[in-house]
Amino acid sequence: MGKLLIILFSSPLEDQNIDTIYRFAEAAVEEHEVSIFCDLDAVYNLVAGQTLPNQRTSARKLAELIEKGVQVLVCQQSARRRGLDVEEGLIKGTMKSSLGELSQLVEESDRVVSFNV
Repeated sequence: MGKLLIILFSSPLEDQNIDTIYRFAEAAVEEHEVSIFCDLDAVYNLVAGQTLPNQRTSARKLAELIEKGVQVLVCQQSARRRGLDVEEGLIKGTMKSSLGELSQLVEESDRVVSFNV
């Protein structure tokens, strides 16, 4: 089983990136270990308050991927700098991480894909 790392830098306003990542990760998780690392404004995609019952927000899509076995990580420093509570304010299953861990993930992954603005 290969390892796929998706690095996301774009905010929820760039919903086209989230849609692409969702479809990409959903297809890959069956044959790969998939991780999504959210950094910079991408941390806003993980805000728990966005999981509205009748809407498929970026947070809802990422929560669905977590349920399917995708590892979703957040850069703690980026989240804190944007005033987000990394302990209570993010969707369930989000793993706290750092740029140091990102460099390790890049090294261990067979494929790395990055989504930006």
